[in-house]
Amino acid sequence: MVCEWSDYGVPPQLLETWAAHIIEELAISVKAATAAGCDLSKVLKLVLAHELGGELQELQVNLESGDREALLVKLSHELARVLQAKRYLRMGFKVEEALERHVQEALKAAASIAEDRLAQLVHELLTS
Repeated sequence: MVCEWSDYGVPPQLLETWAAHIIEELAISVKAATAAGCDLSKVLKLVLAHELGGELQELQVNLESGDREALLVKLSHELARVLQAKRYLRMGFKVEEALERHVQEALKAAASIAEDRLAQLVHELLTS
């Protein structure tokens, strides 16, 4: 995602594309929704509302509601950012600050949901 990773010196040719971020976030959302027993259809719609913004006005309101599915979308977004930060870190970019910030946000979102199977999934993604 250009807005953040370029600030850490990642050159344009290595920047994560928006499409790649959305696909990774959707994949994480499917696993997380299953682990947390959330409405998968609602979660996937909220992911798209989160990433596409204004085009999905009605869903955007649902995303801001703070229900379990909305929290799960926040978690999935942060976990996708964590995984990308880890990839850049392995490439030698100094993204530790961003990694730490996204780990903390992911942990905060996961704690709000408080589901054991989800906690295990989060742990696996954060330690991979």
